[in-house]
Amino acid sequence: MDFSTEDYGRRIIYGRSGQSLFTSRFRLAVVAVLVTLLLTGCGGGGGGIAAPQVSPGPVAPNGPVTPIPVLPTPSLPNEYAKAEQVIATITAVRINSTPLVDFTLVNSDGMGLTGLTHANVRFHITKLVPGTHGDSSYWQSYVNRLAVPSVNPDKPTAIQATAERDGTLTDHGDGTYTYLFNTDIAQITTPLAVSFEPLLTHRVGIRFSGGPVSNPSYDWIPATQSRTGIAHRDIVANESCNSCHQTLAAHGGYYNDMQVCVLCHNPVSTEPNSGASLDFKVMIHKIHQGSDLPSVINGDPYQFYGFRDQLIDFSEVNFPQDSRNCGTCHAGTATQSAKIHTSTLTQDGDNWAEVPSREACGACHDDLNFASHFGDQADNSGCQSCHSAAGMAGTVASDHFNERVEGTSRFSINVHGITQTAPGESPLIHFSLTNPQSGNTTIDITSSVISRLRAAIAWPTTDFTNSGSADANYNRTDAPSLAVPVGDGSYTLTSTTPIPTSTTGSGMLIFEGRFNGINERIPLITTPTWFGITDTSAAPRRQVVSDEKCNSCHGLTSAHGENRANTRAGCQGCHNPRLASANQQSLDFKSMIHGIHASGVRQQPLLLDTTPYSTAVVQYPGNLSNCNACHVNDSYTLPLASGVLASTYDSGVDVGDYADDQMISATASVCSSCHDSEVAGIHMLQNGADFTATQSSSNSESCVICHGPGRVSDVSTVHGLAPE
Repeated sequence: MDFSTEDYGRRIIYGRSGQSLFTSRFRLAVVAVLVTLLLTGCGGGGGGIAAPQVSPGPVAPNGPVTPIPVLPTPSLPNEYAKAEQVIATITAVRINSTPLVDFTLVNSDGMGLTGLTHANVRFHITKLVPGTHGDSSYWQSYVNRLAVPSVNPDKPTAIQATAERDGTLTDHGDGTYTYLFNTDIAQITTPLAVSFEPLLTHRVGIRFSGGPVSNPSYDWIPATQSRTGIAHRDIVANESCNSCHQTLAAHGGYYNDMQVCVLCHNPVSTEPNSGASLDFKVMIHKIHQGSDLPSVINGDPYQFYGFRDQLIDFSEVNFPQDSRNCGTCHAGTATQSAKIHTSTLTQDGDNWAEVPSREACGACHDDLNFASHFGDQADNSGCQSCHSAAGMAGTVASDHFNERVEGTSRFSINVHGITQTAPGESPLIHFSLTNPQSGNTTIDITSSVISRLRAAIAWPTTDFTNSGSADANYNRTDAPSLAVPVGDGSYTLTSTTPIPTSTTGSGMLIFEGRFNGINERIPLITTPTWFGITDTSAAPRRQVVSDEKCNSCHGLTSAHGENRANTRAGCQGCHNPRLASANQQSLDFKSMIHGIHASGVRQQPLLLDTTPYSTAVVQYPGNLSNCNACHVNDSYTLPLASGVLASTYDSGVDVGDYADDQMISATASVCSSCHDSEVAGIHMLQNGADFTATQSSSNSESCVICHGPGRVSDVSTVHGLAPE
C-alpha cells in the first residue's frame, strides 16, 4: 500500500470543509492541557484464546445489519461528483469464485447518486483467520501485491495487502451499483497464496475518493450468507479514535473507518524500504509509543517510507496520557475503567488483556528479544503460561496497572462548609478526607500517606486575579499542619490570609494535593466550592471548557507534580489574567492553553520560561479549527463574556502591584495566542487591540463588528463550525 505525505506527514491535513484528515505525530506536554490516533487492539479476535483470569465480553451479533435503503427515483440528475454528502451502503455480496458486490449511494436527502467511476472507488475483500496456538485472529486480504524497494534497492520486495478497481463497475442509473471483482478469490496463488474458506467470516470494504464518503463494510459468512452471530474482530471503535482525532481519516482522507483500515493493514503487509511492519496492531502501537519506544530511546528512529518514497519519522510522537491506559483506546466489558476516559466498548475490546502476543506486546516493548525470552518464545503458544493469573508474570492487566489513576478512587475530599468569607475575614473551612473504597471511612490527614494537602482560595469569580495578594497565585493554607480535628474525623482549617478588604463578588475554594502510592504519586481529584464574598448567593466562574473534554485526550489531566488534577477551575484560579512567566509570557489560561495546543500554526513557538512548545514537542491530533473540541456552550464566540480581563505578560517592577502590569487586551490575548504573525498583529491593532495595555486602559477592541455572530467573519464561520 502506498502511503502519502497527506497520510503520515508532520502536519494537520484538512478536507473540503476544513475537517482534520490525519495527524501522525503528536505530543502534548501535560501542563493542564492534548489525542489520539488511538491505539488498535493489542491482540485477539474471534478464535483467540481467552486468559482464564479475564471475563470475556458478551458474545454479540455483528451489530445491526444495515437495512437496504428504498431509493426514490431521482427527479433531477443527482451526480456523485456534485454531492456535498454521500452515504454509501453495501447491500449484498455474492461469491461465485469472483465476488459480486451490490451497493447504493445516496445524498443527504436520500436521493440516489449516479456517475460513480472506477477512478472514484477501490474494493477490498478479506477473510478473518481464527487465532490458534496463542495467536490472535487476523484479517487476510485476498488482493495482495509485491512492493519493490526503490530507496533501498538492496532490500527484498515485500508483500502488501491492497484493493482493486479493475473489475466491472455497473451504474444502474438510480443510485444502485454492482461491482464484479476481477480477482478470482478461489485461485489466489501469487504473490501470496490465499485459500478461499467459505465457512469463515469475510469482509468487503469500499474506499471512495472525490468526496467526503465514509467507508462502508459488509461482514458475512459466504457458505451460509449469515451476517449475525458470526465471529469478527471488533477491537477499537471509530468513536474512540475520534475522541482525540475528531474526524480521523488517512491516505488523503479516503480511509476513515477502522473496520476498513484493517483490511490492508494485515500481518503480512510490510514497507520494503525500511522493513517496517504495516500490521495494524504493530504499526499503531509503535506510532503512539513514538519517542518512548526503547529502540528510539537507544537511537534507532521509528520511521518508514510513504507515498513517493517520502521518509516519515514517528520518533517524536508521544501519547498524551499514560500509555498503560489501554482502555482509552480499546476496552470491553471486563477491562473498562470509570477512572479514566474509556473508549467506546467493543465486543472484542478485552483482547488486549486476553490474548497476549509477540506482535502486540513487542510493538511497544521492542527491546524484548523473544528468542531468549524465558526459553525462546518461537511463537505465541506459551505467552499465557506466564502472562495469566496463575503465571509468574501475572495478568496483562496487572502488568499495565496504573497506580496513579487507580489510586484516585481511594481518596475523596469533602467540603462540609465554608464561613467567614466577607472582605477582611479569614475563611474557616470545615472538611474531611475519606476513602470511598471502604465505606467513606475518614482518613487521618497527618498520616504518612499524605504527601501534600492544601486549601486554595481564589477571587473574584468574574475573572480571577487574586488582587490584593502578594502575587497572582491563589492563597494556599497547609492542612496537615494547621487543621484542627473536630472529633468525628473531620477538621476545621482557617485560611492564613484574609480576603482582601477591597474584594467584591464571589470566590472559589479547592483542595490541591497528592498521596504516596507504593511506586507513584496519586493526585487528589477535587471539585470547586463556590462562596459569596459580597454576593448574597455564590456566583460560579463562567464555564468555558470542561474536564471531560480535556480528559478525552489526556485521560486524567494533572500538573505540577500531580498536585492539581481534573478541575479546569482549579487551573484557572492560578493561571489567571494576572499571572505571567519570568520571560514575559502570559500564563493566563485562555492565552497559554491556546498557545500550547497551537504549535502547528504559530510562527514562533510559545516559550514558557525555558520550555518552547514547538512542533517538536506538541502536535495537536485533531482539527485545530474545531473550537468545540475543548469549549462548551459555544463559549469561543464573540463577544467575550462580561468581565473577561486583559492578560498580563509583564508583572512590572512590583509583582504584587497589579496596577503596573503590562497586558494584552482580552480578545487579542486569545486570538494572538494562535494567530501570532506580524500581519495578524497589525490587523488586531487596527481594530482596537492593545498590546501594551495597563489596568487603567480603556478597552477599545472592535473585533465583534466583523467576528461576532452572523457577521461577515463570524468566528464560527471562519473556523468552519456550527454552534453546538
